[in-house]
Amino acid sequence: MKHLMCSLSGFYNSLFFATAVLLASCSTKTSEEKTTDPPVYETFLLKKEKFGMSIKLPGELEGYYETGIMAKVNGYIKTMKVDIGDRVLKNQLVAELEAPELESQLASAYADYQAKNAEFVNQKNKYIRLQQTNKTPGAVSPYDMDVAKTQYLSDSLAYIATKAKYESVKQLVSYLKITAPFDGLVTERALAPGAFVGPNDRNGIALYRIKQENRLRLHVAVPEKYLAEVKEGAGVKFSVKSFPGEIFEGRITRMSKNLNIQTRSETVEIEIQNTNGHLLPGMYATAILPISRPTESFVVPASAVVTSMEEQFIVKVKNGLVEHVPVNKGDVKEDEIEIFGKLTIGDTLVYKASEELRKKDKIKIVVVDRNELNH
Repeated sequence: MKHLMCSLSGFYNSLFFATAVLLASCSTKTSEEKTTDPPVYETFLLKKEKFGMSIKLPGELEGYYETGIMAKVNGYIKTMKVDIGDRVLKNQLVAELEAPELESQLASAYADYQAKNAEFVNQKNKYIRLQQTNKTPGAVSPYDMDVAKTQYLSDSLAYIATKAKYESVKQLVSYLKITAPFDGLVTERALAPGAFVGPNDRNGIALYRIKQENRLRLHVAVPEKYLAEVKEGAGVKFSVKSFPGEIFEGRITRMSKNLNIQTRSETVEIEIQNTNGHLLPGMYATAILPISRPTESFVVPASAVVTSMEEQFIVKVKNGLVEHVPVNKGDVKEDEIEIFGKLTIGDTLVYKASEELRKKDKIKIVVVDRNELNH
C-alpha cells in the first residue's frame, strides 16, 4: 500500500511539471507572436495652410512730443507758473523772465522808430506839396524836385530800418514770457525764480520738460525674419505692468525702413490714443504684433518633428515603411510648427515621432484627423 501511494505521488508530480512546462511554452509562444506584430502609429495627412501667429516685443511708451523748454533770450527767472505734474495747454504762459537791459533796448528802438517815422511823414508831405506846385510851369526847379525826391526815399528807408529794429527787439522782449509749445504734462522742473537762463547760460538747463500724454508712441524692434509680415496701419495690442490683465490698442504708423545691423531688426512705431490718461510716458510695455504669412505653408504638430544630434526631421510613412525627411523649422505657434523641406501635400506623417522609428522600419498606421489629434 505504501509503495502504491509513493507511485501515485510521483505520477502526479510528473503530471504537474509537464502541465507547467506546457503552459509556460504556450505563454512564451503567445508573447513571441505578439512581439512580431508591427506597432500601430497615429498619422495624419500633410496639408498647406495659412500660418498666423503673434510675437511679443518689449518697448517703452513715449510722449508723442517731448521737449525741454529753454529760454530764447538771456534773463533771470521772475516767476514760474507751473510745476511737476501740471497739465498745460498750447501757448499757455509757464514762466516769465526779466531783463532790464533788453527792455531799455526796446524803449530806445521805439524812440528811434517814432523819430524816423515823424521825419518820413514830414518829408513825404513836403514832397507831395512840391509835386502839386510843380504842376505850374517854372514854379519849382528840376534840381529841387530831385533833392526832395532823394530825401523822401532816404527818410523812407531810414523809417523802414528803424521799424524793423524795433520789431526785432520787441520780438526778443516777447520771449521773456515763456509759453508751452503744445498740450502736455510737465514732467520735470529744474530751476527756480532768480536763476539766470538763456543762450549765454553755459549749463544749458531747461526750465521745464513737457511731454504730450494724450497721444503716445511705442517703439519696438521687430526681428528681420518677421518684417515681411508687418504692415503700416495694422492694429497692435499691448499691455503694461501697471495695469495687469488689461489690454490696450494702438496702430502701426511708421517704420524706420532701416535695418539695425547689430540687432538685425527694424524699429517700428506704434501710435496710441491715450484719451483717458491711464498710460504715462516712460511705462514699459509688451506689444503683441500679429504675424501672417502672405502664402500658405506646411504646418505640423510640434510632436511630429524630431531633433537629434545629427539632423532635424519628420517621420514619413510610405507603403508601410518609415522614411526620415530632413526639415527646417519656421515660426512656432503654441504646439504647432511651420516646416520647410522636400514634402508634398498628402504625405502621411507620424503624429508622435521619435528616433526609435528608424529608416525602413515596417509599421502599421491609422490615419486620424489632425483636429482629433490635437484634442
